[in-house]
Amino acid sequence: MTDNKALVLQEKTSTIRKLLTSDAVKKQLQLALPKHLPVDRLLRVALTSIQRNPRLLDCTQRSLLACVMTAAQLGLEPDQFLGQCYLVPFRNKRGFTECQLIPGYRGYIALARRSGEVQSVSSQVVYMKDYFELQFGLEEKLIHIPADDADRGEVKGAYVVFKYKDGSHSFDYMPRAEIDRIRKRSKSADDGPWVTDYAEMSKKTVIKRHAKLAPLSVEFAKAATLEDRAMAGESQLDLIDEDEDGVIDVEANGDSDEAQEVPTADVEAIFAEEARQRKADPATLEAFLLRAAETNKSSVEEVKAEAVKRTDAFWKAYGAFAAQEAAAAKKKGNNDKAAAKDEQPAKAAKQPDYIHCPNNDSKVDPAHCPKCKHRAGCPAWPQE
Repeated sequence: MTDNKALVLQEKTSTIRKLLTSDAVKKQLQLALPKHLPVDRLLRVALTSIQRNPRLLDCTQRSLLACVMTAAQLGLEPDQFLGQCYLVPFRNKRGFTECQLIPGYRGYIALARRSGEVQSVSSQVVYMKDYFELQFGLEEKLIHIPADDADRGEVKGAYVVFKYKDGSHSFDYMPRAEIDRIRKRSKSADDGPWVTDYAEMSKKTVIKRHAKLAPLSVEFAKAATLEDRAMAGESQLDLIDEDEDGVIDVEANGDSDEAQEVPTADVEAIFAEEARQRKADPATLEAFLLRAAETNKSSVEEVKAEAVKRTDAFWKAYGAFAAQEAAAAKKKGNNDKAAAKDEQPAKAAKQPDYIHCPNNDSKVDPAHCPKCKHRAGCPAWPQE
């Protein structure tokens, strides 16, 4: 069983690797990437992240490719150690597993600096044992001296300082109570980075809030919107699909009817994964594949290949077939019950309540007949 799981995992990894390193995808990534990030490096980092988190292999290819493409547009590397952005599996409302792109606080800092207005961004967490002085108004002041102790106490809050190229600056501070109010709005408030990396999430929260007042780029705003969707437990696909010039539908074909060329060796793995995601009944699916192959005068393998190319069309047709089969099975079940019900009175009619005895010309209980010495040859007794 373990060997089978390892084989499936290996096949999925190979399929995703071929998808991401295809010429069409690499070409689109090259067009989207900033000069400082080579396409080979982005792909290497993305594939490494996917291998570290096998749950990403359960995501639809469309969403996985879309997230990598969006990371390219933002110029962020999806690596958990760099902390610029993360690829995270997410179960959507339709029951499918999608990949989501969640920016890290280092990613927000990188985007802010690329806006052209910001010279530097610094964000720090304040702990209870630190010396911290804050003053707003006409004479703003922010002084933070970290405690020398190894244990600086509980988190007290977090702040961010934006320094602009014209020499001006701005800052913001959020106490822990405000940070926790933001945390409570998240669908993953009790797991994930809010639990494992609270300090980093605190920094990111105050950066996002202050960025609304800063002259930042469209890319920064898009990154913030993507994270808001993820934290609310909503799909990002409508945001990250809209700027890809068709490459996502052509390559991954997640929800499109546009045809795509898929290597023959990968068809079985892709088809099986799609069937698993859609929770298709194996017996019904097999019957539909045979029906489709017979109708189109082709093989089951050819039908599966077409299903991978035209995902929506195939599964829509399968859905209609499955509904018809379910309705037919229900009707047959009702007919069988009715036939069984009608048969019961007929059987009961074969056994009368009494028998007219020709021997004594009277009505007798059939229970007495087996003991009667005249039973043999009696015209009133059913012959065996």
